[in-house]
Amino acid sequence: MGLYTRTTRAWLEQRFARRNPTGTYFAHMPVYGLGHPDAEGGHVGRYARLLRLLRALDALPFRSLLDVGGAEGYLVHLARTIWGAETATTDLSHEACLRAQELFGVPAAAVDCARLPFADGAFDVVVCSEVIEHVEHPVETLLELQRVARVAVVLTTEELRYDRASIDDYLFRRPGWPHMERNLFHPDDLMQCVPNAILMPQCDVPPPPEALPREQALAWIAANTTSTTLAEGRIGVIATIPGPAHRSQARRHSDAELLTRLLTTTVLPGTKAAPQPATARATWLSTLRDPYTHGPLRDAGTHLQGSKSYALREGVPDFVDVESPPMPRADLARRIAALPQNQQTALLKLRDRLFLPDRWPQDFFDLTQREHRRGFWPNDHLVVRGEGFCWRAIGNDPWVVTPCLQRAVNELEVTMRITAPDVPIDAGTGQVFWKGAADDSFAEERSVKFPLCSDGSVRTYRIVLAGHPLLPSEVQWLRLDPADGACDIDLLSLRLR
Repeated sequence: MGLYTRTTRAWLEQRFARRNPTGTYFAHMPVYGLGHPDAEGGHVGRYARLLRLLRALDALPFRSLLDVGGAEGYLVHLARTIWGAETATTDLSHEACLRAQELFGVPAAAVDCARLPFADGAFDVVVCSEVIEHVEHPVETLLELQRVARVAVVLTTEELRYDRASIDDYLFRRPGWPHMERNLFHPDDLMQCVPNAILMPQCDVPPPPEALPREQALAWIAANTTSTTLAEGRIGVIATIPGPAHRSQARRHSDAELLTRLLTTTVLPGTKAAPQPATARATWLSTLRDPYTHGPLRDAGTHLQGSKSYALREGVPDFVDVESPPMPRADLARRIAALPQNQQTALLKLRDRLFLPDRWPQDFFDLTQREHRRGFWPNDHLVVRGEGFCWRAIGNDPWVVTPCLQRAVNELEVTMRITAPDVPIDAGTGQVFWKGAADDSFAEERSVKFPLCSDGSVRTYRIVLAGHPLLPSEVQWLRLDPADGACDIDLLSLRLR
């Protein structure tokens, strides 16, 4: 796997190990109930998406369900509670799988979703919700989801856009930062790559960001999850992709019943599920397959043995091999050779459009050239005011992140023009931050500052990083803060040494 997946896994491990000062797990999904403070926000939108998912599942016949990228296992717990299905969850994060085991007692495995450790058709239904926009290999992931599902795949992503130009601009600028919304999709991508899919929006309008009282939240969800066709202004997509044994059936529950189940299927903070019985553990391990060969695995106590050795850590298998090489395009082409030609073409085009290299090879970026600006990600304090990297800084913290570098950087030269007629010409300060493999973000202690001249002349600034005690031997990303207040900035070139 590439650097992106490795760094995303490290980020997720920290995220799902996160506790509040009291020691309570800080949940990703609203596992403690609507508006509970010990969970990430946006509950109205999360419940709206979950209602759409439950509606789709309610119309499918299934006895087994797998959630790929299932975080702490809330959805599979719902499916087990509502339909009595046999459920399991997976995630790139081993810590997420431990939380699923801890909170809900569901079988779990840490996996690379582009190489699932299951046999063909191992589950009736496979769910993958708000994951595919984050993954390094979205097309291969889509194929893997379909490979292991007998009845259907139910997939969601909010990252659906209708303007090709804005999609292309976003894809041009993304630096591959860990767990970012790496992939954006157009409806045509889904229609062409999975032509038999049933596509619906998640919400009719953007959900309110703030928490709402229970009755208002229920009313909003009921009123804004009614559309059945994709359209500009509607939010995201939920795709039901039929499998080889697909058939639909009449829904078994009303919306009111599903919403009631959603709001009452919770756990108390600090609750721990009963440990899985030994028989259940053995059954779960017996369903797993080698992710590379799809052959059986041998339970060796501390690990599962197949073509490689896969650790069993706290009872949860870990199939994530950070040293495995990235997947070649040629492998994908061979895999889809039996599909109709137009579908093959669409899948390969989507793969090429979403591909992001792990490392930019050049040491010199002439930022007056468009192609040299690829992978540079400015924040919203920098407003475009001309062709190239010509910005107006509108806040006190403008910055731009470089593409992924993966190399030693001892110093850099930045050529730019700063114009700030209302402040003294030598009053400004620039700053360079770096992130190494052991760092989860940019931090003040991993940075150096340099003086700026804001007289409107083109100047080259030499910034020395060498000798800083926290400078890593390999820099993954740099963040340049080219000013510390309102001004005009023309960033012309960057040279790494």
